[in-house]
Amino acid sequence: MRYLNCAIVALVAGAPSMAVAENNIICEGTYEFFNGADTVTALPGEAPENGAKAAALYNEYSGAWLGHFMGKPKSEGLHEVKVSQCGRQFILSQGAKQMLFLQSIMDDTLYVAQDIGTAEAELTLRVVDHKIMVGSVAGKSHGFAFTIPVALDPRDVSAPDMSGCSDDPAPTTEIHDRQTIDPALREEAIGIVAAELGIPSAKAEHYISAARTVAKTRQTDTGVSVLQPGEPGCPIKLTGVKTCRVYPPDTTTIVETNVLLDEEGRLLPVKPHSPHETRVEVDDPDAADICAPKAKYPSAKQRIRFKFLAIDEEGINDVQAMLVDATTNLAQRAHYSEGKHAGLLGRTEAAREAYAAIGAPVQGLHELP
Repeated sequence: MRYLNCAIVALVAGAPSMAVAENNIICEGTYEFFNGADTVTALPGEAPENGAKAAALYNEYSGAWLGHFMGKPKSEGLHEVKVSQCGRQFILSQGAKQMLFLQSIMDDTLYVAQDIGTAEAELTLRVVDHKIMVGSVAGKSHGFAFTIPVALDPRDVSAPDMSGCSDDPAPTTEIHDRQTIDPALREEAIGIVAAELGIPSAKAEHYISAARTVAKTRQTDTGVSVLQPGEPGCPIKLTGVKTCRVYPPDTTTIVETNVLLDEEGRLLPVKPHSPHETRVEVDDPDAADICAPKAKYPSAKQRIRFKFLAIDEEGINDVQAMLVDATTNLAQRAHYSEGKHAGLLGRTEAAREAYAAIGAPVQGLHELP
């Protein structure tokens, strides 16, 4: 029955538009090889007398003509696929028997066998979703054209070694255009969110994404300010000094945290935050591995963002909570809570109020592996 699924995929796979992305990765490992019921067509001017009728009878009776019979698709057993040349070729083998397939120049999802023992036929395979291969043996013999559908169904596969195959340069880390988030406030914010959402403190940073730096803006990168003696921050008595220079702060006291929820409201593990990535993503190694049987965790449906504002000089100690659609990134609910007290107590109370106002949607969490 698994072959029938492959046959359905084969109908969709005919268009060259289904290109294999991500360095043309073909999953390698163990596949089961299936042959289907073949079909025969009489070649005009080449087939024997009554060739069209003979071909019709052959196809109608599933190959019973000339004593040959092929009923339901049959398995040819387990075969091994070994990928090389950055996905441009693979070797199909069973025991000591091997066959080399090369990628088509015109279509990078199509692979052609180099030698199947006859010049009158060609074996091609199209790779669908990196780990299903469908194709056919097609050729002609004695005035008849024949086509035998084939499929390779994955049994135990994994991603091949594609190191050195990517042309994309590694991202460079720019430090000078970023501002550090106050580490103490960041840790405090993570602790508040973890306690409010029921996350064990030891696992907090597995479920809570919190940046360590933010990009500088015109407001934060004001340059050097010059103060006159007697102005706040510039003493009057300065021997030989007429003015004071004030540099912009290296840190910010605005902290943002994010968590991801599945459709049932359960918290999902998140990838560690990167300065070059603005998205918050589920940390699922199986999802990243396109050759894995299936993802370990479901996809994220919602995101909760807590934004802590702790600005001492303006007396602000507030928290904003926002419930966001994880796919469209559109806000669904939001609440801004003004801190009534200073320090940790004020931020904790504000976070609790804001979280309750957006519906307190968290319903447990997915356990880490």
